[in-house]
Amino acid sequence: ELKRLIEQKEKYVLIDVREEEELVHGAVPTSRHLPLGELDKAFNLSEDEFYKKYHFEKFKKEEVIIFYCRTGGRSARATALVLSKGYTNAKNFSGSIWEWSTIDPQVHRYYH
Repeated sequence: ELKRLIEQKEKYVLIDVREEEELVHGAVPTSRHLPLGELDKAFNLSEDEFYKKYHFEKFKKEEVIIFYCRTGGRSARATALVLSKGYTNAKNFSGSIWEWSTIDPQVHRYYH
């Protein structure tokens, strides 16, 4: 489903909640980085502060927001947190980068 969203350029926000040092192994195209440990605090930032810190627009409650990490645990926690804050279209890419690596040769070499 995520691959289809990316290919068809549908509207969504894809958030990578891994730590900075994990990003060297690749990322899912179109994703933005916001580590899980910073997610709760990020909600308290103004839109301008959020943009200055993360270099992308703060997501809106009605947007489709998809979280991923390495294997799905942290992204599940991120999804639960965002849903508890009233974001109704938050989703977890449960296979995360591990699953993505089965279709992306650049990422595959680090995980298999």
